[in-house]
Amino acid sequence: MNWPKLAAYFLTVLFAVLPLSSQQPKEKRGTVCWPLHFSGIVPGITDGSQVQRLLGEGIFYKDEGDTGGRYFIDKAHTATLHVVSFTMNVVGEVTVRSGVDPKLNATELKQAESQWFRPDDGFGNWHALHLGSSEKDVLKNLGEPKNRIPANDWRYETVCECEIPEYFDLFFENGHVIKVVFSAPAG
Repeated sequence: MNWPKLAAYFLTVLFAVLPLSSQQPKEKRGTVCWPLHFSGIVPGITDGSQVQRLLGEGIFYKDEGDTGGRYFIDKAHTATLHVVSFTMNVVGEVTVRSGVDPKLNATELKQAESQWFRPDDGFGNWHALHLGSSEKDVLKNLGEPKNRIPANDWRYETVCECEIPEYFDLFFENGHVIKVVFSAPAG
């Protein structure tokens, strides 16, 4: 085998293909390419029984979504995780917010506690963002949002899924993330 000719052939092909790869469309503004998830829950995939196995019983409200919603709080009561299920009990929305959700009353707090809900687990690229992250941190990690309507609600979409539109909204107060809503709405 003539190794110099073979190497020259591969280099020719490589240099012919490289310009094409630079012409590929770049990711659109406000998009990410990773599955939306928090605390092991993936909207559009995880079902209600899996949520309970991951986080415990929590507090259940049957009048949310199509098949109900569950609330969990961390042991320190610094954050709330709200999971809403839609058709066939599949999770369609996961909300992580600072503080205890006002819907929970004082008698429900102990039952809503989950030792497996850790608000500091993070989200975003490399899980670098958390509740309390600044707008600057978000822009550095995710880039510009798809939109800012209203100004304190930033939307990002995932471009990895083709069947179910998935997106997440970040809500800010005083320039810091106070709530994140991951959504895979029923089609």
